[in-house]
Amino acid sequence: MWPRWVRALATLWVAFDSRQRKELDLFWVLVILLLGPLLLPVYLSVRPLLKGEKRTECFFWNFFVNTEKLVSWLVGLAAAAVFVENFTMPHDKNVAEVKRAEIKAGSLAGVILFIVLAGFEKMGFEFLRQHIEKKYLK
Repeated sequence: MWPRWVRALATLWVAFDSRQRKELDLFWVLVILLLGPLLLPVYLSVRPLLKGEKRTECFFWNFFVNTEKLVSWLVGLAAAAVFVENFTMPHDKNVAEVKRAEIKAGSLAGVILFIVLAGFEKMGFEFLRQHIEKKYLK
């Protein structure tokens, strides 16, 4: 189950985005509200394009690319949530001070490692996307 704030934020973004592209698309607003943000890649693959925007004609490729973007954001949000939770851990008498310092240091190292690995993943996926679109999806 998605947290209400994530569902609300995704729904508001779809409403705002669909209104910018034409008129408010109540179908997609209701789909995202009722079924959750996992259907955002489908919306992004079928929404009308603005002037200057382009995408390939292959629905499945667009869905794959948009799913990668969504998963990257969700993993990033999860990593940020864990970092904030560990770093703002209230003082607990049952946890030794050294252990709390280890948790905070590990969280900081984890965020740095995540940023580096996410950057490599994005660069690699962008290279793959450009290669496939140039060679196969002209």
